[in-house]
Amino acid sequence: MSKKDLEIKCPDCGSRLRIDRETGGIIAHGREDKAKDLADVKARMEGKTQAKRDAFGAALKAERGRKNELDSLFKDAAEKASKNEEEEPDNPLDERWR
Repeated sequence: MSKKDLEIKCPDCGSRLRIDRETGGIIAHGREDKAKDLADVKARMEGKTQAKRDAFGAALKAERGRKNELDSLFKDAAEKASKNEEEEPDNPLDERWR
């Protein structure tokens, strides 16, 4: 369940409802299967743990890519600024600004 999902109890049948907070649409409706034994519980927990690790890895990779993107944007802006240094800046005391 993500932060944008809302989980409530269905007033009609008593089962679990997952609702998207932004759109108001029902994402899931029904009862969650109960575990049959401890091995099933362990497998579910390991699956959830692995999913969290995968999500963290994807977020970390995106942040590393973001760093490279920001570096290239900074270089472009620095080059543009150095080209514009040659031009004389406007004087705020000129008559055209009054």
